[in-house]
Amino acid sequence: MAFYEGWCSGKNDEGCCSDCSWTQIAIWTVVVLVVCGVIIVLVLAFGVVRPPKATADDAVLQRFALTPADPASNSTVSYNVTATVSLRNPNMYRAIEYGALAVTFSFNGTRFDDSASVPAFEHKPRKTATVRVTVGGADKPIKLSKPGVGEFRAENDTGKFGVEMRLDTVLQYKGRSAKCPLVVVCPLQLQLVDPDVAATAFQRTKCTILRAKKSGC
Repeated sequence: MAFYEGWCSGKNDEGCCSDCSWTQIAIWTVVVLVVCGVIIVLVLAFGVVRPPKATADDAVLQRFALTPADPASNSTVSYNVTATVSLRNPNMYRAIEYGALAVTFSFNGTRFDDSASVPAFEHKPRKTATVRVTVGGADKPIKLSKPGVGEFRAENDTGKFGVEMRLDTVLQYKGRSAKCPLVVVCPLQLQLVDPDVAATAFQRTKCTILRAKKSGC
């Protein structure tokens, strides 16, 4: 009886017990929220994988000359292009293993160079990897349509060309068995520059990520 009275006695018994109940509820609510928060973080960190993000950070076009032909599909092109792309791994704890990256360049939907490649590498979590390629050629075939030749002439008059850079690879998230095809498409607006003159500042461009819709990817 003495113990009971010491804990909560008299007319205040009901209020005292009510306070105890609300305190316990508050404590358990905090505990549940913390546990839920930890579970969410673990799920996001280990259960969900996110594809890499990519941006074209720099690109220089030092030569882009078309020799049109009749038919237009027999035209040839001479060029020198250097481009730098950054890949960001947004995952908290999962590294990404890239296979070799095949690099191609296109104008007006027509490929004119597929000679470049980047060796396979490991991309650590929450890190940025830089890919830099330089390609060039003289009198290389380019299967343009007649409107494509007209577009080249129009862009040549401005000295600014729309070129698409594409990277194709297969990646694998560390700890997972699935091998996932990945395509990175970077639209480049390139100002033709004289090699002996300082290059025009390049407008940093966001690239599009295309990935396979399959389990584990």
